[in-house]
Amino acid sequence: MNNNVELAYLIQESYDIIKQNKKILRDGSYIYLLKKLKNEFETAKKNYVVRKKELAKIKENYAAISIDLRCEREKMENNEYKLYNKVGSDLNAIEKLEHAIEGEKQIIKKLEDEAVDLLDEEEKLKSEIENLRVELVNIKDNFYDYKGKSSEKVEKARQELIAAKSKIEEIKGKIPKDLFEEISSLMMRSSCAVAKVSGEICGGCKMKVSSMTIDNLVNNNSIVHCDNCGRILYYDESEGKLKRKYKRKIRA
Repeated sequence: MNNNVELAYLIQESYDIIKQNKKILRDGSYIYLLKKLKNEFETAKKNYVVRKKELAKIKENYAAISIDLRCEREKMENNEYKLYNKVGSDLNAIEKLEHAIEGEKQIIKKLEDEAVDLLDEEEKLKSEIENLRVELVNIKDNFYDYKGKSSEKVEKARQELIAAKSKIEEIKGKIPKDLFEEISSLMMRSSCAVAKVSGEICGGCKMKVSSMTIDNLVNNNSIVHCDNCGRILYYDESEGKLKRKYKRKIRA
């Protein structure tokens, strides 16, 4: 295999690396996802703050109801004491006290029901708040985890792109100028200028190449092009499959 072809294929691999990493650097999906996570965090945070305020209001209302309950119970107990210890046989006073006590019982029952409802609502809100707290922690962790991985991926892409460009420049000085110009010309038509042959198939156009082309590729020391797409062909001698096959044909 012509050493220049091997170097040309290394240039092609470097161009492929540049293409892949430019795609990563241009890809803004990670920024979109980070913004999405940030928006989710802000929404959950707003809900968390709203629920905390609602909980504080419930506690405030419960405290007020507790005060009202204590006052009504004290009034009822005071009227009951009067009923059983003060009014004697005064029927008019007895009727008024009984009516007042009955009204106070109704008020107390209503306040107790309201207190129970508030306690139920408080428990539901506490559960919602805890769920929101967990959600906030998870979103925050996911945000920084994804941000870290994305930053690593972008930085890796930058480093690989720089290394690939440097490698091209290094190889450029080792191959004939006309070969590099041909590679550059082919790259203007397609992103692949040097294609690897696998199983007699050109890696560029995915078409089978002729036996004569394979024979030239295996046995000659010159640049060989694909009969179909015109790309420079390369095969890995370490695989040895094409060479063994066509050597057998030559002996036959």
